[in-house]
Amino acid sequence: MKQDEKNKLISEAISETRKKRKMQVCKTFRFKIDRSALNDSQKESLKMFFIETKRLYNYILNQSKNDIPIPEAKEYKQYKTISYLDKDRNEIKYDIKYIGSSVISDTITLMKDSIASLAASKKKGNKIGALRFKTECNSIRLRQYGVTHLIKGNRIKIQGIKKPLRVNGLKQLNKYDEIDYTTACLLYDGYDYYISLTCFIPKEIKIYKNNIIGVDLGCETTITTSEGEKIKISIGESDRLKGLQARLAKQTKRSNNWYKTKSLIRKEYNHINNKKNDAANKIVHYLTSYEQVIVQDDRIAEWRESDHISRTVQHSVLGRVKSKLKNNPNVVFLDQWFPTTKHC
Repeated sequence: MKQDEKNKLISEAISETRKKRKMQVCKTFRFKIDRSALNDSQKESLKMFFIETKRLYNYILNQSKNDIPIPEAKEYKQYKTISYLDKDRNEIKYDIKYIGSSVISDTITLMKDSIASLAASKKKGNKIGALRFKTECNSIRLRQYGVTHLIKGNRIKIQGIKKPLRVNGLKQLNKYDEIDYTTACLLYDGYDYYISLTCFIPKEIKIYKNNIIGVDLGCETTITTSEGEKIKISIGESDRLKGLQARLAKQTKRSNNWYKTKSLIRKEYNHINNKKNDAANKIVHYLTSYEQVIVQDDRIAEWRESDHISRTVQHSVLGRVKSKLKNNPNVVFLDQWFPTTKHC
């Protein structure tokens, strides 16, 4: 096939995809990998995925700091063997075994994009810093559905891991008749592994309540609405978290038990964070069921100046609710000095 004909076919395919996307909406689903269903090989592969990606990133960054330019993504083969420093600062030669060519080339692309973004920000007069070495890696992008990742029943196959991984939550995709799968991210929160999958689904016609609701954000009462409803949510540190922190303080730093307790603390923080996200999502879902939402644009960050108010804000979900509402086109924000409390 001639190059002109090939370019014409590509152009037509892009045009058809753009038409299709106008009738679709982009949505991201997050699935938790079932740890109980992982065998030893899969556990090792998942662990090494993040370790190798971190080592690769730091190796490329170290080369760039030594005036070795970052190559194009298609030149990924030169990074099959890299080096890193151990805890005693000794250089160790290492062969990449787990992450595939797609992850290597995408790591190069992400680094070049980050440098380009920093350069663009600097041109605008912003104060910027240099890229920093990673102490840990928590996210790996999987770019191409069908190559880097693929859904098989209630499992997801990831390039470089021999058997598909069982995940929780795939049933939520069954309600959609048509789904176009695109990129995904393999995530690690310090204890559990997740897969974040980006899809295009048909647009839904949402039925709103035919009225307007006003919302006032506050410290004592998290949400006060113009309907007279008061929603107070406070999710603080659990007794288990306090006990684990006390245990950690008595343990020898960087010992095996110290690392185990650190892992349990991170797990408990994730549990508290999930509870806050769940509460915020329920509030936002309720408010956006109205045709229009009026919210005062309070500077929540400034409320932290007082110690008492700071603890109250920290245990609430005000920031999460506000950030989620800002992404909704049916929400209008008023000036922070508008007397909304009187109206609500």
